Amino acid sequence: MKKPLDDKEMIREIHRGKKEYLNTIAEKYYDDVYRFCCYQVGSRQEAWDLAQETFLHFIRYVDQYHYKNLKGYLLTIARNVCIDYFRKNQRKNQQEIELTSFPEESKPQLLSFRTSQEELIISVEELSRQLPPMQREAVILYYGYGFKYREIAHMTGTGIATAKSRVRQATQKLKKIVIKEEFCEEERNSIGTSSDRSDAKRNCT
Repeated sequence: MKKPLDDKEMIREIHRGKKEYLNTIAEKYYDDVYRFCCYQVGSRQEAWDLAQETFLHFIRYVDQYHYKNLKGYLLTIARNVCIDYFRKNQRKNQQEIELTSFPEESKPQLLSFRTSQEELIISVEELSRQLPPMQREAVILYYGYGFKYREIAHMTGTGIATAKSRVRQATQKLKKIVIKEEFCEEERNSIGTSSDRSDAKRNCT
């Protein structure tokens, strides 16, 4: 059985004119690019369009590709595509992102972030609502995709110290959110009188 080509070998073949490997790369990394766009814009339909635009850009400039990390390169393109999307919609610096494209009957998408001490599970909606875009992006790349600080810094055009700071600050915020949600869940489960319900509502809003 013939061994599948790795990324470097596929790029080499593409540069030699074998464009069919572009489809192989798209199939291999489509889910990663789509999820990244979805985390950024909060809309499945918009994410689908942005993922398509990402791969079209890659195909258009593939002859100029000389990077080592193909996945990181594709996510860098996706990041720039998302930035252009926000600019066009005058939403680049907004902290809150409308999620009206998610069907009401669908289950909320959950993200799992495993730190050195614990695992944090949070919904995409909460992530988008609670974190500024730059922190959200950093924490997704670090926990969601496993990139190192150096790689995140390169992808986002910042310093390593800045990448670390964004991940740290986002992680602290996520921990507080999860702790609050757990507290509110316990409060709701132990509610007795109408007074208890009023107190729980005040504490969990």
